[in-house]
Amino acid sequence: MVASATEGVKISAAGLPMVAPPGGEPEIYSDRWELLWSAGVGKGQRWDCAAPSPSLVDLLKSGKVDAKGKRVFVPGCGRGYDLPVFRSAGASQVVGLELAPSAVREAQAHLQELGLPEADAAAIEMLSGDFFRWSSPQGPFDLGFDYTFGCAMHPSMRADWASTWAKSIKPGGTLVTLVFPINPDADPNVGPPFPISPALFRTLLEPAGFEVVSEAPVPAELSHPPRVGKEVLMVWRRK
Repeated sequence: MVASATEGVKISAAGLPMVAPPGGEPEIYSDRWELLWSAGVGKGQRWDCAAPSPSLVDLLKSGKVDAKGKRVFVPGCGRGYDLPVFRSAGASQVVGLELAPSAVREAQAHLQELGLPEADAAAIEMLSGDFFRWSSPQGPFDLGFDYTFGCAMHPSMRADWASTWAKSIKPGGTLVTLVFPINPDADPNVGPPFPISPALFRTLLEPAGFEVVSEAPVPAELSHPPRVGKEVLMVWRRK
């Protein structure tokens, strides 16, 4: 079943779809992700880490980023492991967005399995949509989280990624980027995940209207084991 469902889709060494540069039909990009999710991505397989991001949990517990009463946006969130983390930190609304409908169904199933209290479940939304085209009817968000999302963008899509984040976060709001994978020896044009770096994110997000609040390598105990030494946590303020 998996082989037939992904026939014709080039897969990277990390098990992700090889994304051709934009220029063809837009749905080709979404179709590739849908093929992979619908073929079956189990918890802990390929890019799925089967748990919330430890560094995000630590960041919110530390109080360095305050989610209390905030509206939070998490595009490219996969199964949505990080969504309840924001709600537990006091967020009033948490919206996860995924391009592939099958990913949305997997996330919704995972959230149901958690058996969250009714108020918490109602505060978390998992939606299907294109990050570059979707916008909330309630306007820009107070807080955003980007992890294994920016690295999924072909280099030619990065400027649009940054400008879309700028539209998605209200002035004075916060964007948290967990920069991964950091691999200076990797070919920058091969992915996803495409190798990225804090310096690259600065060149993209600063012109779009963000300023760095903090930047720190993620310690080993706060990384998923396969990602140790390849992550930097950056917090940004939307000007």
